[in-house]
Amino acid sequence: MKKPIFSIIVPVYNAEDTIERSIDRLQSLEFNDYEVILVNDGSTDKTEQLIHQLVDKNPKFQWVTTKNQGPGFARNEGLNRARGDYILFFDADDTPNRAVLKEYEQLLKKQPNADLIVSSFVFRTIDDEKVISEKINQVTEHLYTKREDFMEDMYTLMNQQLMYVVWNKCYRKDLLEKHRVRFKNYSSCEDRIFNLDYFEYCDEVLMNPGIVYTYEFQGGKGITNKYNANKFQTFEEFYLRANEVTNNNNKAGMASLLLKGTTSVLLSIAETHQLTNTEKRYAIKEILNSDVIKEARSIACTDSIIKKLTKFYFNLPIIIAYHTIILANKIQRISPRLIALLKRKY
Repeated sequence: MKKPIFSIIVPVYNAEDTIERSIDRLQSLEFNDYEVILVNDGSTDKTEQLIHQLVDKNPKFQWVTTKNQGPGFARNEGLNRARGDYILFFDADDTPNRAVLKEYEQLLKKQPNADLIVSSFVFRTIDDEKVISEKINQVTEHLYTKREDFMEDMYTLMNQQLMYVVWNKCYRKDLLEKHRVRFKNYSSCEDRIFNLDYFEYCDEVLMNPGIVYTYEFQGGKGITNKYNANKFQTFEEFYLRANEVTNNNNKAGMASLLLKGTTSVLLSIAETHQLTNTEKRYAIKEILNSDVIKEARSIACTDSIIKKLTKFYFNLPIIIAYHTIILANKIQRISPRLIALLKRKY
């Protein structure tokens, strides 16, 4: 069987409401030389049955069902099965541009040594089945030919929300395999850490202004809002790894991004019903008293009003900080649109 140019890996979990639309979109991509690997991550609804019905007769598709272990594990399973020269990661409930593969092929013909393509995308926030905000995360066209220059701009690119996610990127399979870059089985930050582990080996990076993907974030339901006892540790690991990979060339910027991420952690603690109020106060106090937050709140840059306010918040007395985050969570419940706006202004 001929090896395809592109492998698209899609983790799927309880997606019976969206999987048919997703498969239809993947089948209608304006390109021929690709494969799709659907990894059913232990779905408990009709997802597996629907996949079987929809793709079993399509040679471009392969699928596997695994025990539920999260999207990182599912993507690793897909990587182990991928045969293409280049890897793309999509989610089951989003919308790739039909011309994405054609666009990537044309770019790679011009820049065959590119280790990474980073593209523009649309970030759409949904609440109660309605679009409450939509933003284009726009890439400025550029070609990095030195790793040092790419790393020098890393904070700026991260601050533009371009470098965290995996679905606006095209990766070289041989580079992933050579350095055994894989996702960690975390409930948050696994994409960010995976990207950093890959960026470390990129010598040529193509920044593509074309919009290749629309990501739909379910306000109040997305994984970024969920409480997890180890969530802060993954943000801490990301901060330390980012400084390591970039040789500490913008530690103040990375510190500001850590404070932003930690704010989402604190909000998830305030929202969860898994903890008592006493346990919430203890968890928030532990985070605010951690060495990495003490460092970050001291050195974080303040190149926007929201960053100034965030740094101010993290320097409040702990008892005031606790009541402030409880209030902020109540505001988030009432007005997810406001929270989405503040995130965009960061």
